[in-house]
Amino acid sequence: MIQTDSSPSSPINRVVQKMKTEFSSDPLSWLVILGISSFFVFFMVFPLLFVLVNSVYYRGSVGFDAFTFLFTNPKFFDPIPSSDDYYIRLVKQEDGITVISLSGLDFGIILNSLIIAVMTTLLSLIFGIFTAFLMARVEFPGKSILGGLLLIPLILPPFVSGIGFFALFGLEQGIVNRFFLAPLFGIKLVFEGLFAIIFVQSLHYFTLIYLNVYSSLMNADPSMEESAENLGASRMTITRKITLPLAMPGIISGSILVFILALEDLGTPIIFGAFGDPIAKNTMTYYIQDNIFAGQETTEIVQDSAALGAILLITAIIGFMFLRKYVSLREYSMVSKGRAGEFRTYNPKIVIKVLIYLYFVFILLLSTLPHMGILYTSFFTPGSRQFTLDFYRVVFASSESSGFLLFVKNTLVYSFIATILIIILATLAGYVANRKKFPGQSAFDALVTIPIAIPGVVLGIGFIRMFGSFPGNWGLLTLNPIVFPPTLLIISYTVRKFPFTVRAVFAGLQQTDEVLEEAAQNLGANKPRVLFGIVVPLIAMNIVAGALVSLVYTMSEVSTTLILINKQSYGNIVWKLADISGGDIGVFSAVGVLLMAIQSLSLIGTNLLLKNRAEALTGI
Repeated sequence: MIQTDSSPSSPINRVVQKMKTEFSSDPLSWLVILGISSFFVFFMVFPLLFVLVNSVYYRGSVGFDAFTFLFTNPKFFDPIPSSDDYYIRLVKQEDGITVISLSGLDFGIILNSLIIAVMTTLLSLIFGIFTAFLMARVEFPGKSILGGLLLIPLILPPFVSGIGFFALFGLEQGIVNRFFLAPLFGIKLVFEGLFAIIFVQSLHYFTLIYLNVYSSLMNADPSMEESAENLGASRMTITRKITLPLAMPGIISGSILVFILALEDLGTPIIFGAFGDPIAKNTMTYYIQDNIFAGQETTEIVQDSAALGAILLITAIIGFMFLRKYVSLREYSMVSKGRAGEFRTYNPKIVIKVLIYLYFVFILLLSTLPHMGILYTSFFTPGSRQFTLDFYRVVFASSESSGFLLFVKNTLVYSFIATILIIILATLAGYVANRKKFPGQSAFDALVTIPIAIPGVVLGIGFIRMFGSFPGNWGLLTLNPIVFPPTLLIISYTVRKFPFTVRAVFAGLQQTDEVLEEAAQNLGANKPRVLFGIVVPLIAMNIVAGALVSLVYTMSEVSTTLILINKQSYGNIVWKLADISGGDIGVFSAVGVLLMAIQSLSLIGTNLLLKNRAEALTGI
């Protein structure tokens, strides 16, 4: 029999008494900590554990047979692809036009996804780092205007970019081929397979690298570079040994974020797969979405899909934890706290300035190609140059004739409810994380920031696996996604888009002096009154800005939407867009334009509210 020391001076009693004292002195903060932790454990940690368990436990037996199958089956893992595959293929047509097809080999579902993520990250790094250095360290006219134009890729979700890009280069009769390349140069350029997905994702995600690196460069201490310059170091040496290491936190955080987002992207493969691209279908997210249930009348998850979900989840979490560990271990010391003076920017000669402008024209032209494609296809009839507003008339028609009114309504309802929940929870979580020191603070911080790294398809199948057998007769509070998906869909939006708002709240609190709170407490105000009467008004702009970002991303969330919604009556715009077909491309382009307009307004509002602090919201 084990005896425990229950005397008043025992360590256990001292810990218990300390916790009781802290709770009684600040019950609001501890209720927030316990409540938010419980919410994320129940609606994030537990569902993910169900996926991990499902990947090794299937129909009463435990083992790693599913993983063995995945890594031995060429469909999933094929390091030596078929000789019929190609990177570049040239075909001369009868009319003398040469068709150049860029595809990429099929390495199997797992390797395809990893190659897409790695190559997207590398391309995004090349463009993002170079762009950030030019914007932060080189002086040239019109830089502030270019800084705004560089945000354009963010106003279009990748899956909508896929529609615009497909309209340009996805077919031999694409807009660029039909009206530009074929008549002028006698060639047609067709992107497909891995090339197409990597190209679309890179054009979208390089901006995240740029914003993170630019933020690191602008927050570094200029005296470090000035000291090296005074000691005779050349500009190249300063860049290589001083500037680049100082920018490393932004480079690492941006690259990990892009890798995770590219790996978990479901929308882009679905768009190209819908138009018959076989390699686009051979990605982990597409396979999971297309092979969820083991049968028609069961909520049992296919073990192959659960195992692929486990691979996605583990890869994303390793990347996230590596980021947190790397940034915490590497110290980029500053001579002074904050920025000591202004950076010395390089004022190049006119020839260099011309080259810089040509680079920005090139990068902006590439990154806005999908936007131009989707705008064009929303106003012009496919196969002709005839201008029309019919596609927009269909979008705004009644639900009886088109159904889009229903999808728009559902989109707004789901997104606004999720955003309200995010505002409440993120404000409370950001406050306790910034203002209170408590045991387990690091774990709490990780719990509320890691959702940005959680693949949506994995969380979706975790919800089905965990809640699929729950009672279905609780009305709007039903957690069973098979019976009523909206409840868990809203919760999934809240969990996955939570970090954007909590980061904004935390940033606002860092710039708000605690003296006003202390003065209010000294005058007898309790904790709730201080929080809602003093703190919230002071950081209201940060809360609104973060909420706008979360709202936009909930409207364009693809993964959990496609996993959870199972009926048209519950569908939203994203769910309907995933049902795209070639004949409907004009209508869906019109919907994409509307989403683009909403995101544009949100980003403009965010930048106006947060000004130079807005770029921090896009990092981890």
